[in-house]
Amino acid sequence: MSSSRGPLNRVMGAIVPRAVDALDPADLLDRLDLDALLARIDLNLLLDSLDLDSVLERLDLNRLMERVDVDALVSRVDVNRLVDQVDVDALVQRVDVNRLVDQVDVGALVQRVDVDSLVGSIDLDQLVGRIDLNALLTEVDVAALAARAGIDQLVADATTGMAARTLDLARRQILRLDLAIGALIDKAARRAPEVPSRDLAAGPLARTAAFLIDTLAVSTLFGLTVSMGGFLLGLFTARDLGQVDGRGPWWTLAFGAWWFLYLWLTVGVSGRTIGKGLVGLRVGASNGEDLSLRSAALRAITLPASMVLGLGLIPAVVGRDRRALHDRIAGSQVTVDWGPRPVALPVPRSTGTTETVAA
Repeated sequence: MSSSRGPLNRVMGAIVPRAVDALDPADLLDRLDLDALLARIDLNLLLDSLDLDSVLERLDLNRLMERVDVDALVSRVDVNRLVDQVDVDALVQRVDVNRLVDQVDVGALVQRVDVDSLVGSIDLDQLVGRIDLNALLTEVDVAALAARAGIDQLVADATTGMAARTLDLARRQILRLDLAIGALIDKAARRAPEVPSRDLAAGPLARTAAFLIDTLAVSTLFGLTVSMGGFLLGLFTARDLGQVDGRGPWWTLAFGAWWFLYLWLTVGVSGRTIGKGLVGLRVGASNGEDLSLRSAALRAITLPASMVLGLGLIPAVVGRDRRALHDRIAGSQVTVDWGPRPVALPVPRSTGTTETVAA
């Protein structure tokens, strides 16, 4: 039997390759009744008996697609009937999609697709109309989204940043004038000019501006307190503050006590009054430490002595350390301090530049 099959195998080996080479797949498909053929084939059974991964690995899909008239093939196939006979879920589970995609020339496939025509065939209005935006937004954590985008911080930086830059500009101009005044005094006294440093003593213009702001703050707060006190007095008693209007000395004493409490508590607790905080000044001990409550009280008590004819303020203008009489008595020193931001010292105009130096 084996001897008789030898010549047959040789004949088949010579004929089959030539027949395959001469085969025109498109002509073959034209002559086949594919619908009738597919109706007689149990595709699920056929697919179960095939090793699809092995077939796809050995198959050159690009070369196969070049030889097949795809348009003619698709026009003859009843796709709906074909899909009805295939167990798609079982088929997908057996296909190694990654290996399949690796064998496809995606670039060539994309080039054959008319993207404009594809997009033009989509009804965007209908697509958007099918989307429930309310349900979509309900699933979005807007607070977390805003936090990740830093919107709150951007708004805060834009608001506080503008205010801080405006305030620093005013402080810088006051500091420039104080340095100019100090340079003129040093020149008149024939002494070496002061070199700006981190512990720069406050000049007369900055201290005057701070005192004027404090005067406004103290007067406003005192007036509001008196008004509130008069309202409460009239609410709970039959008297009002109008009955004591003739007692001028008592009001003067009360206003002086209010000034003392304001200067003592603000300087003793934070080292700054409202005015000094806005101008960018700080009151500390002459040794660089924080001023104690006792020293702050002594400074507040002796401040009126410096105000008599302004004699006690002269050392704050012409003195090297810029310390007034009440500062010397209390052991305090008023320095330029802008809080968390560094002090921007203007470069002398002789350099011809507007660059600032952080102190």
